[in-house]
Amino acid sequence: MQMKDDSFVKNIIRYVYHRRKFFFFIFVLIAVLSYAVFGKKGIMQRFELEIENRELKEKLKAEQDRSIMLQKEIDELKTSDRKIEKVAREKYNMVKEGEEIYKVVTDSAK
Repeated sequence: MQMKDDSFVKNIIRYVYHRRKFFFFIFVLIAVLSYAVFGKKGIMQRFELEIENRELKEKLKAEQDRSIMLQKEIDELKTSDRKIEKVAREKYNMVKEGEEIYKVVTDSAK
């Protein structure tokens, strides 16, 4: 049994040795393809960067929409007395003269 395994290995070595240019070419091809796919500027890195770019564009769009909404609110506060009154009542708990405030207390134990 040992002899068969030994001759099999020798046959493989002989085969590779006689076709060394072909195997060298295959090795170089595999190395170049591996670098093209997994290297710093490879295909995988490009896909990751494109996904990150898409996410950042979505975040930018959301922030731009938020900025527009806040700018509209600022404009309303500059021009509308009703908006100023609403913000003063809600945010700062201010009341008009003569108004009474009723505070509702809820029992959180129930």
